[in-house]
Amino acid sequence: MKIALFGATGAVGGHFLNKALAAGHEVTALVRTPEKLREHTNLSALKGDATSPGDVAKLISGADVVVSCLGNVKGVLIMEKAAEAILQAAAEQSNAPKCLFVSSIGCGGTSWVVKQMLQLIGGRSSFADYERADARISREEEVPYVLVRPAALKEKPGNGKYRAFRGDGTFARPITKEDVAAFLLDAISSNRWDGQRGIQLAGVK
Repeated sequence: MKIALFGATGAVGGHFLNKALAAGHEVTALVRTPEKLREHTNLSALKGDATSPGDVAKLISGADVVVSCLGNVKGVLIMEKAAEAILQAAAEQSNAPKCLFVSSIGCGGTSWVVKQMLQLIGGRSSFADYERADARISREEEVPYVLVRPAALKEKPGNGKYRAFRGDGTFARPITKEDVAAFLLDAISSNRWDGQRGIQLAGVK
């Protein structure tokens, strides 16, 4: 597949990039600093901004699938703007690519407790931006999408296992960033989780 990737220099995005390349997919990544990406025959880097409709449209053009592993950092709110730009660009394609988005448990009413914790950790404005992006994606009717809300993320090596479910995520087992990437790789070629207005993701022993 030809994959358009956002967030390739982040933890989840980096794991997904490695797995996608190892599986033989062609990846084009939109990054602010292309030099941060290692060279690979099947990897192309496009310098740009995920909130710029022009940059996003350029990346998505001709892609079979779009994967967004973006996240807010240090008070910079990009989630809602990026989601809107990605979905608009995808809808403009003659054959809209499936778009995969990483959100968070706590969004979409999945856990009031987790929402309060994340507001304390990352700030109310940052979490509100995640909520708006999550809601925008959930309203999408033209572009096929997968919206995944991982539980607490761990840095440890993954085991390739995960539990995808609907409903309350308050007591979901933490999941490694590598295993979130494993889910994304599975989801690009499966329609099992498409368009369900949010899938919670937890770790498995």
